[in-house]
Amino acid sequence: MRPPRRVPEPPAGIQLGRAIARQGQAFRVRVGGFERELSLDAAVDPALLDEAIASGARVVVEGDVIVGALTTARAVLIGRDGGVDAQVARFQVTAKDELTLRSAGAFVLLRGGEVELFGNRVLTRARELVKLLGRMVKVN
Repeated sequence: MRPPRRVPEPPAGIQLGRAIARQGQAFRVRVGGFERELSLDAAVDPALLDEAIASGARVVVEGDVIVGALTTARAVLIGRDGGVDAQVARFQVTAKDELTLRSAGAFVLLRGGEVELFGNRVLTRARELVKLLGRMVKVN
């Protein structure tokens, strides 16, 4: 029987690895042909590592700590002015409980099976019942 393979001490500096699984607060990562259980730096969002496991993205390791993940797809960027400009083929947002889209003078609220629209002027189209509350209603 062969003796078990000994995991070498991690080299100094930064390495790339592939996150394999989450184990509580730690993550199992394959680095340099060996699997190691590593902790996550406090500055890194654990959900980022969950996505890296699902997508197979590489992670950045420093010593025994995961310090980040490599981006392998384009990200939606927020500009310095706070604006987001994106041109996409499809945009989908799923909220478990509630979704609100808000601007300075209007909002759209989705909660359960209800949709609430508010603004100075509202144009509504529906296949079923439309209930409008306001001082003036124009039906075409």
